[in-house]
Amino acid sequence: MKSRTQAILFALTAVLLFAFTLQQATGLFHFNKLEGVVETAPRPTFNAESFCHRSFQDSIEPYLKQNYGFREPLTRLYNQTQWAFFRYAQVVEDQRIVITDDNWIFEPWTVEEYYEGRAYCNGEYFADHLLEHFEAEAQRLLQIQKLLEPYGTHLFVALLPGKEQLCAEHLPKNTRYFKEKKTTAYDFYSKRLDELGINNINLARYFMQMKDAADFPLFPQTGTHWSNLAAIHAADTLIRYMEWLSDSNMVNLLVGSTFQRTLKPDNDLESLMNLIWPIRKKPNMLAKAFSIPDTTAVMPRLLTIGDSFYWNILNFTPVWDVFKGVPYWYYYSTAYFNDDDLMVTHHTSELDVLQEVIDADFVMLSYSTVSLYNMSNGFSEALLREMKQKQELTTVN
Repeated sequence: MKSRTQAILFALTAVLLFAFTLQQATGLFHFNKLEGVVETAPRPTFNAESFCHRSFQDSIEPYLKQNYGFREPLTRLYNQTQWAFFRYAQVVEDQRIVITDDNWIFEPWTVEEYYEGRAYCNGEYFADHLLEHFEAEAQRLLQIQKLLEPYGTHLFVALLPGKEQLCAEHLPKNTRYFKEKKTTAYDFYSKRLDELGINNINLARYFMQMKDAADFPLFPQTGTHWSNLAAIHAADTLIRYMEWLSDSNMVNLLVGSTFQRTLKPDNDLESLMNLIWPIRKKPNMLAKAFSIPDTTAVMPRLLTIGDSFYWNILNFTPVWDVFKGVPYWYYYSTAYFNDDDLMVTHHTSELDVLQEVIDADFVMLSYSTVSLYNMSNGFSEALLREMKQKQELTTVN
């Protein structure tokens, strides 16, 4: 009887090992990819030298960890078990997300921003000497604003809210962040832009004022960006600000009836946990945005340089009914929508930055609280450099 049991266990083990190997080799079953960004381990090349010096063995282990058969469902099963029984998530241990007692999820640097003002700037944590960096950026923007006025191009800054600002009551209470909070980038720019006369609209302040009166969530419980309705109201406010700034009439937005549903962007942080079942939460209030037809309205070209918050405006509002072009330079790196409504991407280094700016009616720098530490991402320096070169060539000729 004992030998029979051992034979059955041996056979089952062999079948399992063969199944894992077969799945790895053929990909017979297809599963949804795991969420998150990981550094892909390359597949090592086997040869006698690498085997004898153990470099092959050292390299094959991380490769197999990422490519063994049935990795996706087994990882989700493991994560779901850890969460269900121990309320534990690996991405918390990796410090990729922060989960609070009431199941609200934040990015760790937003928590640091709220308690300490410690967001990154140019690869280093915020320090007092970076006030000089902020001041230099503000002075460059003032100079650009004045230089663009003869071209009819309006430069302005949109200060966007962060989740840590509007949902502070959900932040972890027993936190390890006890250092004295210093002046943040938002504190600096929200005051200094007004002092210098730089065009700006403070959506962070606006949403803080409307927070208690709003009948919809401004940020989703398990996402990092503002909600669908918050993005629509932000877009409507930006359009009205551009009308005021340029003394023109533009197509306005109409917000449709609200309904309840959870969208994938609302769970972009939760998705990193790679669970089988979603975290229990209230569905968000959503709505569709419509453009109000207006034959007297102008359709300007809007160039945006900013962070990922702007994606929700592009995804949830009919921007093509309002603007004749909406090129989006993501962190002044990847350029989207430079060719009308086609999803054609370039690197900004491939573009004629000066000409693109001059061709735009509005240039918006759109940054949330934690991204303000490196506002414009080098755009202001690059543009001023090109404008100076053009001025020198004009003088020579």
